[in-house]
Amino acid sequence: MNFAVSGMLWNRSLVMKDMETGSLWSHLLGLCMRGPLEGAELALLPSMITDWKTWLSRHPQTTALNLSRTSTNYLSEFYKDPSKFGVAMAEGGEARAWSFADLIKQPVVNDAFAGKKIVVLFQKSSSTALIFERTLGGRTLTFGWVDGKLQDEQTHTLWDIASGVAISGELMGQALQPALGIVSYAKAWRVFHPNSTYWNANG
Repeated sequence: MNFAVSGMLWNRSLVMKDMETGSLWSHLLGLCMRGPLEGAELALLPSMITDWKTWLSRHPQTTALNLSRTSTNYLSEFYKDPSKFGVAMAEGGEARAWSFADLIKQPVVNDAFAGKKIVVLFQKSSSTALIFERTLGGRTLTFGWVDGKLQDEQTHTLWDIASGVAISGELMGQALQPALGIVSYAKAWRVFHPNSTYWNANG
């Protein structure tokens, strides 16, 4: 299925249109709101929003559509007020969000959501927020920063923040399962998920 911008807004948020049926979709919910496919829901996939420099250093053969104006606006707005953005999850009628402003204060958050143990990671230099499941091989890991590196307390293994792959130590080569985190404007998330809970760096 192919999508395009419809030119419409719903709750001041983007509405997509699929080219095959002309149905209208909420980009934040992945839900068809009007048209032949009304009620259908798109499957979510793990994704990553980061800066071009960080991505290109890991994937030098990448080609990309140049949306320079959009990326500049995103970065300037983020650095002006990171509280406007967050990374969030929604599943089974539950929702939870972690503000970028709080993640700047504490860039590694061991948390739980929808029955899963998760870790939320944030890299301020590239405005990158990622979520991984932290249960591996039946063992739940607890993560923290040690000398500027991501390490679990149980095995002292070091982990790559962007991929969730263990880079040295007892669990080297193993990988954490990416969770379905969504980077969103905080205001939009509150509108679409009014019952969401929020993690707070101050407890």
